[in-house]
This record gives sequence, structure tokens and C-alpha cells, in this order.
Amino acid sequence: MDCQQIRLMLSAFQDGHVVESERREVAAHLARCGACSQRLGQLEMARRTLRAIPSRPAPAHLSYSLRAMASREAAHRRRYGGFRGWLRGFGERSARFANDLMRPLALPAAGGLASAVFLFSMVMTNFQGIVRQVHNDVPISIATEPTVRSILVDLADDAELTLDVFVDEQGRVIDYSFPEGYGSLNSSQMRRRLENTLLLTEFNPATNFGQPVSGWVRVKFRGRSEIDVKG
Repeated sequence: MDCQQIRLMLSAFQDGHVVESERREVAAHLARCGACSQRLGQLEMARRTLRAIPSRPAPAHLSYSLRAMASREAAHRRRYGGFRGWLRGFGERSARFANDLMRPLALPAAGGLASAVFLFSMVMTNFQGIVRQVHNDVPISIATEPTVRSILVDLADDAELTLDVFVDEQGRVIDYSFPEGYGSLNSSQMRRRLENTLLLTEFNPATNFGQPVSGWVRVKFRGRSEIDVKG
């Protein structure tokens, strides 16, 4: 072997990932070639330097984020697996394609509709008695906050926690944070139990004009059996 081939094999030689015949050949070459021996020494120094670098602790929410990502991926595979899933995915892609085709027409159509409504309202104001104020009118709710669908609380009996939870359009918990002034969890065990509780909690997502949307909601846990959700 020449020096170029030997240098390509130095890293595998250090890790012991070469066969015995190649190991003997590399060792014999290093014994007689000072340049390749110096290159091997540089690799050893780089390895020792990397090992001496202190490892950074993983963020506290990393395991929860990874589990949430795995849960979303598993749900996606269950939803679109098999022939029925393929048909569902094809229908959704077709709907998005049709929606993209209609978008260039949406703004002119909306402008024309708004103009027609404005002109109609200007004309109708000349007719007395048609528009009347209803004193007992009940306003229609155009937006709702997330509500709890199911929960399996895994906290201590005396635990009382308040946190903000981000819920997506399917009612799954994506992220959480502690509001300012409500503190945080210093115990890693309690944090894991809280994250397990959130992972097993299902929400009815918030809605806007009847369509599910994602958003933050404030949740208070009291002991093992009580939960309070506030928008």
C-alpha cells in the first residue's frame, strides 16, 4: 500500500475495524514511514482533545420533544397506512391542489362579495322597519378554547402545578412552559411525571369559526384527580 491508502485507513486502524492482514500491513508501513506515523499521532491527539471536552447536558424538554415527535410520526403512519390510508392521503392532496387552484380567484371573489354586501346594506337602510335590534339576541361563539377530552394524572397527591400548554389542531400536546411567577419543577422525577401526564392527556382543540386551530392554554393540576383549564 502507498501512503495515500494508508492514511485513508488510519481512522479504521485506530478503531480496530480492519482485518488482521490489513492491520499488519498498516503497522509495517507506519514503522518505516515517518509522515504516516506523524499523521497517526495527530489523529490520536485530536481524539484525546475531543474526549477531554466536557459534555453538555441535554435540555430538560428534549426527551419530551422526541417522544412527541415519535407519537406524531406513529399517528401519521397509522392514519395513512394501507390502501385506505393511501386513498385518504390522495383525497387530502387533491383537496389541497384544488384549494391552491382557487386561491387566485378567492381575493377577487371576496372583493366582489364585500362590494355587493356594502351596496345592498346602503340600499336597505332606506327601508324602515326591516332592520330591527333584537334585545334578547345571543351572540354566536366564533372562537372556543381547548378543553380536556381525557387525562391520566400521574402526579403526587399534594402537587399543584400551573403551566401553559401548546395544543395542536388534533388536540395533541406539543410543548409546555411555566408562566412567569408560577415557578418551575426542580425535581427531575416530578418533571418526568408531569411530561408523562401531558403525553397521555388529550384535548379538544381550540376552534376558530368552527375550524380546529392550534394555540396555548393555561392548565392547573391539583393532586391526582383535578385539572382546571383556562384560556
